[in-house]
Amino acid sequence: MHKQYRTVKQRARHEVVIQKSRFIGDAFHVSSEQEALQKLHDIKSEFSDATHHCYAYIVGQESLTQRFNDDGEPGGTAGMPILQVIQNRGLTNVLVVVTRYFGGIKLGANGLVRAYSKTAAEVLDRAGTKEMVLSPSGMVYLDYSFIGQVEYFLRQKGVHIVDMKYSDKVIIKVIVPIAWDDFCSMLKEICGGRVQFKELTPVFHSWE
Repeated sequence: MHKQYRTVKQRARHEVVIQKSRFIGDAFHVSSEQEALQKLHDIKSEFSDATHHCYAYIVGQESLTQRFNDDGEPGGTAGMPILQVIQNRGLTNVLVVVTRYFGGIKLGANGLVRAYSKTAAEVLDRAGTKEMVLSPSGMVYLDYSFIGQVEYFLRQKGVHIVDMKYSDKVIIKVIVPIAWDDFCSMLKEICGGRVQFKELTPVFHSWE
């Protein structure tokens, strides 16, 4: 599996008006094809009276799933230009939908390509980008007496705390920016060995 990928930083919307036609671009981070299709369904429901909902998405790290759709526009004038904008930026796990309300003036094939490319590019500009890095994750179990020192250590190291529970011990779920074994060694030193760990499956996380 690839150790990192680039995607959009946040969900974004951007509108462009060209020759009286409204082009509404929406960009999403998606983790699966199913999620991409659900987001597409949501947009179609929100703009149910629109003329077209053209889209493209790329999902996955190694074997990429790439799909696009012209949704009634002339072949090659909408979905593919959107896909090419995503590809040119090296993004994955991204869905871009461009919704069009026809304004009564035909743009021609070249005009459509320019309009859909422009809307896709500008909504991605608004969404921004971030690097997702495959990072170690796991559980830490420690006595209450060490919580102050441990919390300070986690902040210093930039560790992401996913969850913290309090029972007979403090249970912390973390994603860490260093090797798991190194992280455990440092915490053992702080706690004098009185700490337990459970390593979980690595997850993608943005450290930006």
